[in-house]
Amino acid sequence: MMKILLCSPIKTVGGISRWTRHVLEYYNSIDSDVILEHFYASEKGVHSDLSILSRIYFGIISYIPFLIKLRERILNDNYDIIYLVSSASISLIKDVFAIRIAKKHGIKTIIHFRFGRIPELYKKRNWEQKLVHKVIKLADAAIIIDKKSYNTLLLEGYKNIKLLSNPLAPEVNEIIAKSNIKLREDNKVLFVGHVLVTKGVFELIDACKDIKDIKLTLLGYISEPMRQKLYDRAGIGYERWLKIVGEKDYETTIHEMLSAAVFVLPSYTEGFPNVILESMACGCPIVASTVGAIPEMLDIQNRENCGLCVEPKNEHQLQAAIQRMLTDRAFANKCGENAQKRVNEMYSMSSIWKQMTEIWQSVLQ
Repeated sequence: MMKILLCSPIKTVGGISRWTRHVLEYYNSIDSDVILEHFYASEKGVHSDLSILSRIYFGIISYIPFLIKLRERILNDNYDIIYLVSSASISLIKDVFAIRIAKKHGIKTIIHFRFGRIPELYKKRNWEQKLVHKVIKLADAAIIIDKKSYNTLLLEGYKNIKLLSNPLAPEVNEIIAKSNIKLREDNKVLFVGHVLVTKGVFELIDACKDIKDIKLTLLGYISEPMRQKLYDRAGIGYERWLKIVGEKDYETTIHEMLSAAVFVLPSYTEGFPNVILESMACGCPIVASTVGAIPEMLDIQNRENCGLCVEPKNEHQLQAAIQRMLTDRAFANKCGENAQKRVNEMYSMSSIWKQMTEIWQSVLQ
C-alpha cells in the first residue's frame, strides 16, 4: 500500500487550496488502497501582488517552518512519496530544499506545478526558469496541468514529465442537482476569483462600463484599496451596474454561476482554473483569456463552441466577446451545453484520481 504525503496549502485564497480540499474530500469519500496524508506548516501564503522584497520576506518566515516540520514528518513516518504542489516563483526555493530533504532519506518526490507560465519562462530563461529546471531535475516526476507547458518541457528534453488535468469537484454537480435556479439573469456577467490586477479586472471594468444594461458581479476575496480602485475606474453611477460582493461560500458561488448570463475570466496568467471547470459544469457561457489550459478546456482549437477566448489585456476583444454572448443567446446557450457535456466526460474526479494514482505507482516502479 502506497503512503503519500501531500504538501499543499488548504486554507489560503486561490485555486491550489480549492484543489487540495477537493482531492482530500474525494479521498475521504472512497475506499482506496492508498494512504494519503496532508501536511502544510504555514497557511499565510505569498501573494503575487506583493513586491519582490515582501515576497522574499514572507517566503522566509513561512517556508523555514515548513521545511523543519517536513523533516520531522519524514523522520517519524515511512512515506513512499512526498508530493509537493507548487505555484512557482519564490516558492521554488522551498521546493528545492524539500526535495533534497526527501532524497536524503531515500523517499521519492513528485512536484505538481499549478501554473501555466512555463512556455513564457523558457523563452525568458530567467531566474524562475532556472529554478523550475532545477526542481524538475531533482524530482522523480513533475506533473504539468496544461498541454502547452507539457509540450514545452518535452521539447526541452525532460523525461520525467506527466500531464494531469484538474478535476471537477463532485460537490459541484450535487449543488447543481439540488438547485432551484432554472433561468439565467439577463445581462448578468460574473467574475469569480481573487480580485487582482493580474486577473484582468481593470480590463473587465473598462470593457463592461460601455455595454448597455449590463450587470457585472465580482465575487471573491478583494482588498479595500482594490475595491476603491475598481469603483473609481468604473466612474460615476457605477452602483447601477457594478456589484463587488467579496468572498462567499462554495454553494453561493455555484448558484451565482447558474444564474449568470456569462462567466468571464480575463486573467493575464492561469494554470488550470477550477472556476472554469465549475462554470462549465453549470452550463454557463464562458469568455476567458487564451492562457494556461483554458483553450484546451474549452476545446477552442477544434471549434466545438464551449466558450470564447480572447487575448489577455485586450479590452476590445473582451468587450466584443461579452456582447456576443449577451446578444446571441442561441450561440451562448449552445456553448454552455457543450461545456457542460465536456467537463463531465473529461474532467470527472474519479477519472483524474485514477490518473493521479497511476502517476504515483509509476514513480515507485
